[in-house]
Amino acid sequence: MELRRRRPPLFWTAFFLLGGLGIIWASQNGWELRILLVPVGSAALLVVGLIMALGALASLASSFRPAPITLDGSGVRLRVAGLDRSVPWASIDALILEPYQGTLDGAGAPRLLLVPSADADLGAVAEYQNRVDGRSSIILLSLDSLRASPDHVVQVLARYAGQRFVNGLSGSAAATRSPDTAT
Repeated sequence: MELRRRRPPLFWTAFFLLGGLGIIWASQNGWELRILLVPVGSAALLVVGLIMALGALASLASSFRPAPITLDGSGVRLRVAGLDRSVPWASIDALILEPYQGTLDGAGAPRLLLVPSADADLGAVAEYQNRVDGRSSIILLSLDSLRASPDHVVQVLARYAGQRFVNGLSGSAAATRSPDTAT
């Protein structure tokens, strides 16, 4: 099961691409960029158009990136947090959904954390101490960057990770261990 990133809205991508191309055309046909009634020139207008068009193309290209997290019966394929490798379930102690508490009002998207087993070498150091059970973890991603809803992510993690999945969104860590429902 793949957990894919959100796609950029196609309307805004098309808007910036067409707008950038229009501005490039205008800069090549004698138009100038004026800032506070001071003419800056057509080269500055060309730069603005290039930034808009290239930004739109980069946004479009990002929608074709591979899924950052792929779960299956053998483990997890990670393409996030400086990791680009497959990790077997034996190298994972827990996958934790932690509520984000970085803002003053407590609002924010939950984060997915990976707690590696003691003998696992994932190529990244587990420096973050999670708030659910206090173990050292690696922050993988924020759930608001995924296409799937948080409820769907919880179902997928409970299915594939089984006892390794800790849902920190619903209460204390001891009470949130999901039953092993992997089939």
